[in-house]
Amino acid sequence: MNIALQIVLWGAVALLFYAYLLYPLLMTRLIAGSGRNSFNINADSRNECSDACDLLPTVVVIVAAFNEEQHIFARIENLLAQDYPANRFKVFVGSDGSSDRTVELARSIVDARVVVQAFPVNRGKASVLNDLIAEATADVLVFTDANTVFRPDTVRQLVLALNESTAATCGELILEAPDKGTNQDHQYWNFERKLKAAESSIGGLLGANGGVYAIRRESFLPLRTDTICDDFVIAMNIAVRGQGLRYVPEAIAFEDTPNDVMTEYHRRVRIGIGNYQALFRHPNYLFSAHPALSLTYFSHKVLRWLTPHLLLLILICSLLLVRDPIYAAVFAIQLLGYAFAYLVFVLRDRVGWPKVVKAGLFFAVLNVAFLIGFKRFITSDYRGSWRRTERNDAVAR
Repeated sequence: MNIALQIVLWGAVALLFYAYLLYPLLMTRLIAGSGRNSFNINADSRNECSDACDLLPTVVVIVAAFNEEQHIFARIENLLAQDYPANRFKVFVGSDGSSDRTVELARSIVDARVVVQAFPVNRGKASVLNDLIAEATADVLVFTDANTVFRPDTVRQLVLALNESTAATCGELILEAPDKGTNQDHQYWNFERKLKAAESSIGGLLGANGGVYAIRRESFLPLRTDTICDDFVIAMNIAVRGQGLRYVPEAIAFEDTPNDVMTEYHRRVRIGIGNYQALFRHPNYLFSAHPALSLTYFSHKVLRWLTPHLLLLILICSLLLVRDPIYAAVFAIQLLGYAFAYLVFVLRDRVGWPKVVKAGLFFAVLNVAFLIGFKRFITSDYRGSWRRTERNDAVAR
C-alpha cells in the first residue's frame, strides 16, 4: 500500500515538473537551437497597397459583444482604420442581448462596412458566432473582442499568412501590465507567447488568441451553443484536421490586464469550464493523427488543466504516508505553502509583495479556479451565456 502511494505521489510530482519546467525548457531550447521563427511575412507584403491588393481575399471581422458600451465605438473605429482594401473588408458586430448602449453606439457609426446584429436574448458567445458566420460570405473570418486594439496592419498580417497549407492564423496578443494590484496574468501570458512560437514551429500550435486570429471561412465548424472557449475549439478543430494553424507574431493586438487577482479568478473559472469541455468532448485533440499536436496538447494543456488534481493527489498521498518523517515533512511543506498563499491573498491590497510572491499567488488562484471550473463542469453548473468582466468580457454562468 505504501509503495503504491509513493508511486502515485512521485508520479504526480514528476508530471508537474515536466509540465512546468522540463517541457517549456525543451520547447524554448528547440526553437532557439533551430533558429526558426513561427512565421516570417515576406518583406514585400508589408508595403502599401498596390494593384495586387485587388487579389487580397475578402474579410469579415467578427465581434461578439455583451454590454460593451465602454469599448464598442472605439473598437469599430480601430477596425475601420485597418490598412486593408475597403471594398474587401467588413465588420460584423453581434450584440448578445446587451442591456446597455452597445447597439446604439455601434449603429451610430455610419459606414457601409459595419453590420450590426442586435440579438434580443443573451444566449452566449458561441450562438452569436454561429449566427454571424452563417451570414458571412467572405473568404476569411477574423475574430476579435470588443476590448482589443489592433495595429493598422494586424488584419493584413493575419490574412497574408494564410496559404494552401495554413487555414488558420493566430496573432500576437500583448497584455498591458496593470498599474497596480496582484494580478500577474501579463507575466504568465508573456511566458505563454514564447511557448506558442515554439509549438507553432513544430506544427503543434494549440488554439488561438481569442482577440486576434483568422480562419478560412470554409474551415469553420459550427460550435455547440454552450461552448465556453470558442477560440480554442475553432482553431483546434482546424488543426486536428491537418488544415494548418500558424502563429503570426507580426499580427499584433493589445488588451489591458485587470489589477485585482479576483477578477482573474472569475475569468479562470470560466476558462476552466471551457478547458474541461474541450478535454472530454474532443478526445481527437489528444489522439490526433499529428504527433506534434498530440504532444503539445498533452504537455502544455492537459497537464496544466489537471494540475489541481495532481496537487490534491500529492497532498492526500503525503497525508496517508505521514508516519514516515520524509512524507510528514512533505505534507507540512504543502500546508505551510497553502497557508501562506491564503495569507498573501487576504493581504494582497495591504502589502507590497515581491513579484515572486505575486506569481505564487497567481499560480494558486489559477488552480483553485480550475478546480472550481472542473466541479461546475462535471455537475453541469454553467450555461453558455455571459456577463461582463474587466478584461475578457464573458464569464460563464
